[in-house]
Amino acid sequence: MIDLGQLPPEGVSVDGRTGTLDLGDGTALRQATWQVRVMPSDADFFLEVKGSATWEGGCSRCLEPLDLALTVESQFLGSRDKELAEGGSHALGSQDLDVVFLPEPILDEEALAREHFLLHAPMHPLCREDCKGLCPQCGKNWNKGPCSCHPELVKEPGALAKALSGLKLNLEDA
Repeated sequence: MIDLGQLPPEGVSVDGRTGTLDLGDGTALRQATWQVRVMPSDADFFLEVKGSATWEGGCSRCLEPLDLALTVESQFLGSRDKELAEGGSHALGSQDLDVVFLPEPILDEEALAREHFLLHAPMHPLCREDCKGLCPQCGKNWNKGPCSCHPELVKEPGALAKALSGLKLNLEDA
């Protein structure tokens, strides 16, 4: 824990490590290491989060287990200014997008590192670029070979689709 009210002028740097960190969405980090650096900057704080871990999850197409190297490197400004969080009549500018509201006087560096690992975790990870996925009928992994399912029959378009296909729209007068 870092006490933001007691920061020395040169700032504080805290290293952390964990064996396994559950990310709460069926994925986890293994061998996560991080460094959080906080430096005072007028009434605000400069924060830097660096870290690395092995992300454990599954391929989003074939669901096979997957381990990926994950690296985090973020720099941003932290502020305890309540008006920043409340907004009010303040118009959000591009400079405000790198500002994080820090309402508490104590910063939990492990929670901050976990949040940044989550932000850097893949949304749709693939075991390989050309992953073929699963058969929607029998669930066989097509990366391991074809299944014996019959391809779905091609359906004839319905009456509405036929009517719309013959419709000509003039979009220039709109």
